[in-house]
Amino acid sequence: MAREHEFYLFSRTIDVERFWKIWRNKESNSQIIDRVIIHDDIILYIMDTLKWIPSRNPALMGIPASTGINYYGLTLFDEVSAGNLKSVFSSWRDLFLNSPAVLELKGGYIMIEGEEQSGHYEKLVYNRDEIAKQFEKIISFADRLAEGECYLYHCGI
Repeated sequence: MAREHEFYLFSRTIDVERFWKIWRNKESNSQIIDRVIIHDDIILYIMDTLKWIPSRNPALMGIPASTGINYYGLTLFDEVSAGNLKSVFSSWRDLFLNSPAVLELKGGYIMIEGEEQSGHYEKLVYNRDEIAKQFEKIISFADRLAEGECYLYHCGI
C-alpha cells in the first residue's frame, strides 16, 4: 500500500471533532468541498520547505500554532497559512514544470541488509503533469483559505 498524504478542504463551520466523523465516510460525504492526495515520496522531497508554512495542530489542547505538517497525524491550515502555502506549492510546481515529462528525483538512501558499506539512493519516478496538477489543487485551496471561509485539513501517513 502506498503511503499518501490526504488534504481536505472544508467549510470553516466544520470543527475537528466533526472532521473525524466526516473523514471516516469521506467517499460519500458532501461536506468535503474538495480533496487531493499526494504521495509520501513527494511530501518527503519538499518537506524542508513545508516547515515554512504556518499551521495548527488540532490533536493538541487549544489547537496551538505551529509550522509545517504533522507527518503522522492531522494538520490544520487556515487563512494565516494561505500565503506561504500558495507560495511554497507554486514554487515547487513551477520548478517541476521545467523537468521532462517523466519527473525523476533522488529519494532516500537505502542500505542493503547485511552489507555495511553498500547501498544506493532510491530513484523516484513520477508523471510531471500529475504532480503539477496535485500542486495546482493545493494552490487553489490556498486561495480559498485566504478568503477566511475554509479550513484545509492534512491527514498524514
